[in-house]
Amino acid sequence: MPPARLFPPALLCLLTACLIPAHAQDAGTPEDSAAAQVIDVRGTRDPDLQPYRTMLKGLDAYADHQRLAPGAPLRFKLMAATPAVSMADVALRLEADNLSVAIPLASDGTFALTRDKTAYDANADLVSNKKRSTVRWRPNIVTPGLPANVRRLGDLRLECEVRWAVEQDALPFMRRNLFKLAGGPCHSAMISVPYPAARTLAGVLLKSGDRSVRLPLGEDRQRYTPPLHDASWNDDALLTFSYADEEQAATAARKSL
Repeated sequence: MPPARLFPPALLCLLTACLIPAHAQDAGTPEDSAAAQVIDVRGTRDPDLQPYRTMLKGLDAYADHQRLAPGAPLRFKLMAATPAVSMADVALRLEADNLSVAIPLASDGTFALTRDKTAYDANADLVSNKKRSTVRWRPNIVTPGLPANVRRLGDLRLECEVRWAVEQDALPFMRRNLFKLAGGPCHSAMISVPYPAARTLAGVLLKSGDRSVRLPLGEDRQRYTPPLHDASWNDDALLTFSYADEEQAATAARKSL
């Protein structure tokens, strides 16, 4: 029986509501800020928490699937949940009873996590100084040396594996098991995994050798959907982003000639 027939239409709709990684484009890996972050995380009511032990599942997934992006380090990105949230003076710490460890944030909001037995044994939480649900984290895996408007498909696939490893246990039972039956969000044609862009898109071109295709965009042109599941596209395939503001500026410049 073909896999698609395992699910009635109502349940297939759930499959399209899977993880939506919010990886910003133009991502780099600047050095972590050396300045001490003096914001008191514990002084903010109802901070957003992520268990350190849960985040370590992402490190495990990165190690298990690193062949997808062998030259890319694992970093995470902290970002605002909505445009109204200010990320000024944001800070991160690992917090537990009798434990408080600052996590350095780079200027672009990215950070690294390492394995820390003390934090693991203390069942520490990754805590921001922002209120719950106002900030989000995402994997940020970028092969060095690419232009700012180019992403590598294998990097996006590895980001998906890391996020699925961290977040799957928090999903409702039925949705989590539907995803697993379908092959997982990173491997199934039945599950759409849109990626947000940092700016309004004019287009996204996926290219490998002489083969190329324009990827589908969201109605608001803020998201695109890479073919994570499609093995006919190799991990070295490149996505090139063009942005609406650049297209408009180029059009205006041509008209002024």
